[in-house]
Amino acid sequence: MTAASSAPASERSISRTIEPGVSEDWPGHGLGPVAEILALLPDPAELAPGARVAVLAGSPERGLFARLFSSSSPRAKVHLAVRCTALLLRGYASISADEAGVAYGVVPP
Repeated sequence: MTAASSAPASERSISRTIEPGVSEDWPGHGLGPVAEILALLPDPAELAPGARVAVLAGSPERGLFARLFSSSSPRAKVHLAVRCTALLLRGYASISADEAGVAYGVVPP
């Protein structure tokens, strides 16, 4: 008898990483229109079966200096539910998230 083990989602190879750069009028609670995130996702037909796509909560954080001396508000984040819903609607399978809040989808066979 052999035990099957799979690496955590964060350790498996990622084919594409999406960093949604949403507008400053994105709601502070993160629950904005799914269509905006859906438009950023690649068509699963363009990727190989089994390819994994990661969707982050938003653009990378600015450095300390930029945050201290910037007149703009903090960068908007996209709620995990919105990112997972967009993956589902785009046709990805095995949708999941890791401890860091990164959403993952797999291109179906």
